[in-house]
Amino acid sequence: MLKLGYAGPVASVGAIFLATLLDPKFSWRSRSLSSMGEATGQSLLALGSVDQLAFDVFNLGLVLAGVLGLPFLALLWADSETRTERIGLVLAGLTLLGSIGVAVAFLDGPFAAFHFVAAMTFFFGMTLTMWTYGTGLAKRTGGAHGLGAIWFANVHAVGWVGWMLLEAFLYTGDGDTWTYFAVPEFVGAVLFGLFVATQARRLDG
Repeated sequence: MLKLGYAGPVASVGAIFLATLLDPKFSWRSRSLSSMGEATGQSLLALGSVDQLAFDVFNLGLVLAGVLGLPFLALLWADSETRTERIGLVLAGLTLLGSIGVAVAFLDGPFAAFHFVAAMTFFFGMTLTMWTYGTGLAKRTGGAHGLGAIWFANVHAVGWVGWMLLEAFLYTGDGDTWTYFAVPEFVGAVLFGLFVATQARRLDG
């Protein structure tokens, strides 16, 4: 179970990054991660074009984040001692379910109406999880652990605000400003992966 805390972030973030390399239409400046492959209109794991392969790999990464991450939360729950930590872990569970939800409710799919809700659960959940759990852990350990999680949350929040400002003032040439989220989305995935791996390292020590 402990190894999932290492394997989950590597597998999920690695799959997401691989999808950005596979998708011939992908651009860090002008796309969102969720837009990879959605134009195919096919189901998950369908075979076909490179675009479809990128779609499959991306969504596999999201599912892996949830499937590998949820069991690891059980270890953190057993380790936790405060209500604040446990609230943070509940938020973490919702965040991972949001990750799976983004994959299931993919754009142009039959459940696309739920995509925005799943994405908001995922990205807001990341920040709230790291703030809350980090605060509880820092208080319990006298600051020996948990402060890093708080700073990961701070960087995630500031990154989104900064990117939105850049989008508003620099990246509005085509009039479709709601597609320019790939950079803060990927930064969030990396930060959350680091948060999980850091907790695995703490338990492993």
